[in-house]
Amino acid sequence: MESNKKLMNAQEMRASNVGQQVSGKFLILDKIYRKTKDGKDMYNLRLGDSSGDIDAVVWENCRLTGTLVSGAVIGILGDMGNFAGKNQITAKIIKVLDEDPSIYLKQAENLDELKLHFEELVQSITDPYLNDLVNEIFDPAAREIFFRAPAAKRIHHNYPGGLLEHSCQVADLVIKMAASYPYLNKDLLLFGALVHDIGKTVEYKNGATPQYTTEGKLLGHIVIGSEIAGQKIALLRAAGKYFPQQLEWMIKHMILSHHGSMEFGSPVIPLFPEAFVLHVADNLDAKMYIFKNKLQENSGEEEYFTNYDNFFAQQFFTYRYSGP
Repeated sequence: MESNKKLMNAQEMRASNVGQQVSGKFLILDKIYRKTKDGKDMYNLRLGDSSGDIDAVVWENCRLTGTLVSGAVIGILGDMGNFAGKNQITAKIIKVLDEDPSIYLKQAENLDELKLHFEELVQSITDPYLNDLVNEIFDPAAREIFFRAPAAKRIHHNYPGGLLEHSCQVADLVIKMAASYPYLNKDLLLFGALVHDIGKTVEYKNGATPQYTTEGKLLGHIVIGSEIAGQKIALLRAAGKYFPQQLEWMIKHMILSHHGSMEFGSPVIPLFPEAFVLHVADNLDAKMYIFKNKLQENSGEEEYFTNYDNFFAQQFFTYRYSGP
């Protein structure tokens, strides 16, 4: 890069001042081509590193070396602007770099410990039908894909190992809820927590950045997950194992309803206690991830608030009371 300025990471850029010249090296997470009303070409980029992500806009006058593609590593120099309440780089110079994309990927923390915890959770399911099914769904090949998969493209746990991290955290939550409400079926809840997002192993491509597959775009992980459960139950029955029809209905319902409402992508609402608890735990873990990241970002112009976030349609209060 043609700058003597210190390279900044995404978190530092989000906290930088509008008008400040910035430079850094990032992975291209998303690229969207647009044409303005007056016919000018432009690209909107979402760039990322291990500290998070930052948006960039690339106009025709940007000096570009190389081809912009999702999953490429670039060096970028530009000026910090603000669009729709979020800091955004206006690129002046971009150079595509021959570097390992994995260096710039955020990873799930303590991945090996998460894998061990996942195995403990699977083994703790004592119901014979659910135990057979969870091991059928998570066969060795499926486990490896699941362990590497992201939980989302952008919103929460959107990095390799993120799906494993999110699923284990949801499982830990439902175990605590089952202890508070003894009439809940703990094994069914635990099974649902581990399997509710299994469709994401098909929804996203196995690559440097989370990108949708064709099947993922057309069907979505909720429908795909229900289909996977049904296919695996059929395999168990074909092998001569009995699996209760009512339990199959309940499992599919938990997967289909875990987003809580049609507004958020579920074709049905939760209709029994375990389905509702799974929805609450899933939503809680995703929201806590978002709040934690917003607190770390803390880049608003107001003293105690982030700038207005158009995606979430709100500001976030960032002051933390630590006690006397």
